[in-house]
Amino acid sequence: MKFKNRIALPTVLSFVVLLIFIAFSALGAGSDSATGLGAAPALPPPSNGAISPQNQADALHFVIAADREIYCREYIARQNGEPPSPNASAGAKPGESWPVPCRMIRRAAESIQSNGAEFSYSLRSLRPIDPRNEPQTELERRGLDFIAIHPTENYYGQEMLGGRRYFTAVYPDLPMVATCIECHNRRSASTPQRYQVGDVMGGIVVRVPLEF
Repeated sequence: MKFKNRIALPTVLSFVVLLIFIAFSALGAGSDSATGLGAAPALPPPSNGAISPQNQADALHFVIAADREIYCREYIARQNGEPPSPNASAGAKPGESWPVPCRMIRRAAESIQSNGAEFSYSLRSLRPIDPRNEPQTELERRGLDFIAIHPTENYYGQEMLGGRRYFTAVYPDLPMVATCIECHNRRSASTPQRYQVGDVMGGIVVRVPLEF
């Protein structure tokens, strides 16, 4: 009986040592596979893919500003009697009048809202031709004051509207060409302000909801 116990104890100890050796070997192999020559770098931890409200507002503004610039140029070309680009004139009818650019951006914004978009945008000015384009909130007014002094910067803030929090961005709206300035100065004859090249005539306000 004593002889059997002497054999069993070394056998158990050997088995434990073997398990420890296998465990360390596995760890070492895993380490070598990650750091060995030519191995792929370790991937960063997974992300939920969320973007910030500012990035979202900036991306929306890129699209809005690009559409506005193209429409302004086509509108001016049509007013000057120049043939619009083929893509722009494909759906136009002879004698059809185009809305002025500020009215066009309002129509587009209203159309998007009527289709249930969560974000919104609008054209605002401290000295608008159309009174509907006056600032509607204190943040809009502060933003317009800021971009008038800093024409290469944007203004960001948060506000509560209708019981809902929004991230609001105000972007400088610079005239596309000199014709834009001449048109505004001519149409706003009762306003003492006279715009010049490089002046900020207004701002594009983009709102992204922070609560859904």
